[in-house]
Amino acid sequence: MQRTIIIASHHRLAEGMTDTLKYIINSSCSIKYLNGYMSNVSIEKDVQKLMSNVHKQDEVFIFTDILAGSVNQAFMPYMSSHIHLITGMNLPLIMSFILDPNKGYLTDSDIKKHVEEAKKAIIYVNDFKVNDDDDDE
Repeated sequence: MQRTIIIASHHRLAEGMTDTLKYIINSSCSIKYLNGYMSNVSIEKDVQKLMSNVHKQDEVFIFTDILAGSVNQAFMPYMSSHIHLITGMNLPLIMSFILDPNKGYLTDSDIKKHVEEAKKAIIYVNDFKVNDDDDDE
């Protein structure tokens, strides 16, 4: 079993997110991306082609940009006990799945914990008090 990460979005957001992740972390996870609507091929065909290359025993996490957007909807038929669709992606969210030390399949509880932690990374910084001793990163 391998953990596969798929990042999918409208236009080139997915490619940029993937490039940034590969710059920040060295991972054994398979990371793939799909830039939606960059060709004359339908999003459903692009998704079908991408998903046909996923091994059935792999645990797959698909991250999309917009809930109920066409890219997100195109992945919905593929959801299963080992193929998870998460929307509203951000860098801390995807990093948490890549860096999770669990080598087996993640439980629903594990997945929800990662999502909740990523929500905490969204902060209105004007209202955030930072200690002078805190590191920048």
